[in-house]
Amino acid sequence: MKTIDILVILFGLATGSFLNVCAARLPLKRSVLWGRSQCPVCGHQISWYDNIPLLSFVLLKGKCRYCKAKISLQYPLIEAFSALVTYALYLKFGLSITAVFYGIFIYFLIVIGLIDFKTKLILNRLLIPLFTAGVLLNFFGEIIPFKDALSGAFLGGGIMWMAAILGAKIFKKEAMGMGDVKLAFVAGFFLGWQHILLALYLGFVIALLFILAIWLFKKKEAPSLIPMGPFLALGFIVYLFYGKLLIQWYLSWLS
Repeated sequence: MKTIDILVILFGLATGSFLNVCAARLPLKRSVLWGRSQCPVCGHQISWYDNIPLLSFVLLKGKCRYCKAKISLQYPLIEAFSALVTYALYLKFGLSITAVFYGIFIYFLIVIGLIDFKTKLILNRLLIPLFTAGVLLNFFGEIIPFKDALSGAFLGGGIMWMAAILGAKIFKKEAMGMGDVKLAFVAGFFLGWQHILLALYLGFVIALLFILAIWLFKKKEAPSLIPMGPFLALGFIVYLFYGKLLIQWYLSWLS
């Protein structure tokens, strides 16, 4: 493994640590740039040597140094996942503005998914800067033809809006929040109209598999309100890397 590969992975780990901070603080309207991290149980400030991505979790055996409370597996898992997708972006796009474009997209999706899973909220203060960054990077980098990106945004948002309307009529209650509609709008800009429909479909398939897993393994009904953000986000990420392979597999299966 070359030095650049190691640096990219380390950058991904550090980014994952920051994404955990964002997911924890943004719903509370706390600054993600200032203030030391604290143990959520005892409130003790976490020293830098206890905040090294992955390594500190292993050395501390998954427990707080001071109160011995268990550290959520979310932290090392998000750090590892961030490192994985960062390295995958590097392998796919190299050190390019395209990698930055999709890297920002994925990092925001991770935070959006985590927050929605915990709070059932998709925050505008994440969607607006994500969309703004996408427009600016695409303007200067010409990653996706602007017409295709804008068409993808309206197509993705429109499909999800119609799904929300139909769901409300069928189930006689809100089946999908407007946050999901806005997330599909922003994702459509990053993916383009050619890909947003299949990416949305993949997100719904992942959500369905999650519901089936709850029913099969826990022997109970799925929660009445399931946040779609995490599943849509995961669907977008998986499609970004494996969309062409999935399409080829599906077409070969049909034939």
